[in-house]
Amino acid sequence: MRGVSKVVGWPALALGAMVLVTGCGAKSPSTLLGKVKATHQLVIAESAFKPEDYQNATTKQWTGYDVKILQGFAHTLGAHLKFDALPFSSSITAVADKRADITIDIYYSASRAKVLAFSRPMLNYNDAVVVNSQHPGVTQDTVAGLAGKKIAVVTGSAEVAEAKAIPHATIKYYGSVAESFLALSDGRVAADLQPDTDVSAAKQGNPGLHIKILGMVPQAIAPPLASLRGYYGVPKGAYSASFLRKLNTYLKNIAANGTEQKILDQYGMTSGVFLKGIAQAPNTYHG
Repeated sequence: MRGVSKVVGWPALALGAMVLVTGCGAKSPSTLLGKVKATHQLVIAESAFKPEDYQNATTKQWTGYDVKILQGFAHTLGAHLKFDALPFSSSITAVADKRADITIDIYYSASRAKVLAFSRPMLNYNDAVVVNSQHPGVTQDTVAGLAGKKIAVVTGSAEVAEAKAIPHATIKYYGSVAESFLALSDGRVAADLQPDTDVSAAKQGNPGLHIKILGMVPQAIAPPLASLRGYYGVPKGAYSASFLRKLNTYLKNIAANGTEQKILDQYGMTSGVFLKGIAQAPNTYHG
């Protein structure tokens, strides 16, 4: 299914001019940076993870800390954001195939690194074991406590590998965090493996959800600490190299000068733990 696209702040006249020029046989830019500057838009593969990226229920405008961060970066390139809404499992492929320019922030994995180039880290996460707050189907945040249970994950997410490492678990796949939390709240699964940031945001948006964090995903099945950081993904290769250098400089600066923390504060992420060590981290992944 083709994702729904929404352009933010893109004048119709400019879009018509672009179509006219390309229709006359203008050569496409050879780099991602050149493309963004020429079209004045940065295309994000969106997957509706709150508080990272989601549509405001009232205004229908995209918001979230990823959106705010990338809006600021796009502005430095003289560009606006264009949102391509896709299931998460399709978003990485869309960027790898250059149908979109950049992912929302995602975990690093060896399989993703085969098709994407990663930015420097921009946020610290922890993966949590989430249970029903009224009738928990799991009472211990251990591998043994999760063994043999129905475990919810989002299709294509890093938590899939964690769930697969739980002995005799029945894995239930969902298209979004919202769907998996609803299944947990309704008692259709015993536990849900999700980043801890998503739990408070989900409860804030839907106070009727019966979910709570039992504890962190057991270290025995959790990925390396560095891979539990958020990274932006762009198409792999020389095509994205100059774009990635500018993005890394921007991300390092906003982590160091307090701009990113001010953005996180807007979404209730006031703890310093989310950015601890981020400004000092290397530009490339070290697991």
